[in-house]
Amino acid sequence: MNSRHAILILILFATNAVADQHALPKLELGVSLLSLSAPHYRGSAHSTSYLLPVPYIKYRGERFRIDGGVEGRLFNSENLILSISGNGSLPVDDDNPERVGMAPLEASVEVGPSLEYRLRKGERDSLWFELPLRFAITIESNPQYIGRVLHPRLAWRIRALNKNQWKFRFAVGPLYASKRFHDYYYSVGLDEVLPSRPAFQAGAGYSGLRGDFTYSKRFGDYWIGGFVRYDSLKNSVVEASPLVTDVSNWMGGIAIAWIFHEK
Repeated sequence: MNSRHAILILILFATNAVADQHALPKLELGVSLLSLSAPHYRGSAHSTSYLLPVPYIKYRGERFRIDGGVEGRLFNSENLILSISGNGSLPVDDDNPERVGMAPLEASVEVGPSLEYRLRKGERDSLWFELPLRFAITIESNPQYIGRVLHPRLAWRIRALNKNQWKFRFAVGPLYASKRFHDYYYSVGLDEVLPSRPAFQAGAGYSGLRGDFTYSKRFGDYWIGGFVRYDSLKNSVVEASPLVTDVSNWMGGIAIAWIFHEK
């Protein structure tokens, strides 16, 4: 696995949970071991597992944060946040059974604005409406724009008031994508048709449902964190694609880190 894949695994492992700074270090540095299992792409019946060392970095600044995700805040009030956030996808090699004879899918990164509004605030927990809009670009020698994704969702967050408390986040909501994005992953051209793979032209619209659960906790100089993601493509505009061989996907990862510096 090359460094490009490792960077994307870090992006996939991250989510956009917002961290509170109260009683938490501003900077934490360490090393971690990450185990990740992910489908080749949403809707694929085939998956890959990874086990690799990755850096552990948390930074909680006023405008820029790395804590459960990479986030740059453009506007921040008590109940309304406008930020820049990102996501990513891993590459799919040409040995994928569903895409035999087709061009491999390149790794991609998704970046864009995210508007977050707090609907309810408790002592430790809160309910947010999040509206991230992301623009996807492949990571290769000649990057190409492959469309956009909109993911409105409700997110229930349980914050850590200090570094020794558990932090949880559960988010669920629909995905919507442009024709170009769906075309990149799910269309089958006439020159790619096989007896078991008819032609298919993807369109824009509903891309399915996604739910994410993340958790993390410090234990002295050690940290454990992980996530579980569920994707459903049922009733989506791409469900009929021959490249969708499993309408329900699970993805998960867990990491254990040793923290050697904080301030």
